[in-house]
Amino acid sequence: WGTPVNLGPNINSAAAEMVCSISAAGLELYFSEFGVPRPGGLGREDLWVATRPSMSESWGQPVNLGPVINGPDRDFSPYISGDGLTLFFHSYRPGGLGMDDAWMTRRGTKKDPWGPPVHLGPGVNTPGSETLPTLSADGSVLYFSSSRPGGYGGYDIWQASIIPTVD
Repeated sequence: WGTPVNLGPNINSAAAEMVCSISAAGLELYFSEFGVPRPGGLGREDLWVATRPSMSESWGQPVNLGPVINGPDRDFSPYISGDGLTLFFHSYRPGGLGMDDAWMTRRGTKKDPWGPPVHLGPGVNTPGSETLPTLSADGSVLYFSSSRPGGYGGYDIWQASIIPTVD
């Protein structure tokens, strides 16, 4: 490992910036805040993105993903898909089944805005807590942590195959 380098004041603030996901090209850094809200935040914990023009340049000022994605409650642990068109996260928002539930949002192209979040449903979510959703490298399996019954105690790591739908 090389020596860790702080990403600096554009990314880091008096809030606790946590759980980041970087796009495949390395030009978008998605992250969540925890505890103390960042200036410009919309809720208790929000999702943000910082961009840079190239890998050799510094990160720009983070942008809050806005009211379509961030609500007044917890929106946390973003994970950007390899193609950059789907963003997974967990949230404690209305419409869920339990404490924290797994959600996703999509966009048509990398220049399009994110669409409304979609709840991943009762196949993934339970009255317990489903957090930290991530994808396998080939995009066929969702991995997440859950406090659901049937585990070994506390939070366990679970997986669910992604079954494509026909529109």
